[in-house]
Amino acid sequence: MKAQITIDRARIWMAIAAVGVVALGSFWLYDTVRRQGADDYNRASARLEPDYYVENFNFIKLSNNGKANYHVTGRNLIHLPRTDQYDIKEPRISSFDAQRTPITINAGRAVVEQKSEVLTPKRTEDVVHLYDQVTVERPQGINSSFMRVETEYLQLLPDADIVKTDQRIKLITDNGETLATGMMANNTNQELRLLSKVHARLSKHK
Repeated sequence: MKAQITIDRARIWMAIAAVGVVALGSFWLYDTVRRQGADDYNRASARLEPDYYVENFNFIKLSNNGKANYHVTGRNLIHLPRTDQYDIKEPRISSFDAQRTPITINAGRAVVEQKSEVLTPKRTEDVVHLYDQVTVERPQGINSSFMRVETEYLQLLPDADIVKTDQRIKLITDNGETLATGMMANNTNQELRLLSKVHARLSKHK
């Protein structure tokens, strides 16, 4: 009898652990389940204060084909129902793709706007706004060289794998440093464009 009780108790704890992993694994999935339609959204949007928060979260955002696109961690996350936005402190975003060199983005704060059919106007794609000492770093790879970008604001478009800004940036590579205003980088084709006021300082190689 004791063995049966122990087995039943173990099954209960395993079920509880599985529910906990699912609940904390992805706030995108949680929000989709939470939102039951336009009526639920309208009731929630009347609130000014956050309706939920997560401390020290860690999750993976999947693409439509089931491949992991972004691994996201942060110290604190809150959801703002009035604007249907997520506010994240100390976000760290890492891209994963077997075909391309990964990039890592760090910032002091991020605001996430998800696709939405409920809002007016509708949001057609996910957008992440990154603020405060933003850095984008790409290590040296087989088909790419080391690159680091520093700025105070950056916009990430995860579906298109694009990062861009209209603010002042510093670009650091193995060849030197470049200052510019405005940047657009496409990680899909490894293309980077500096938009204006470009000043470069090249390193001397022996």
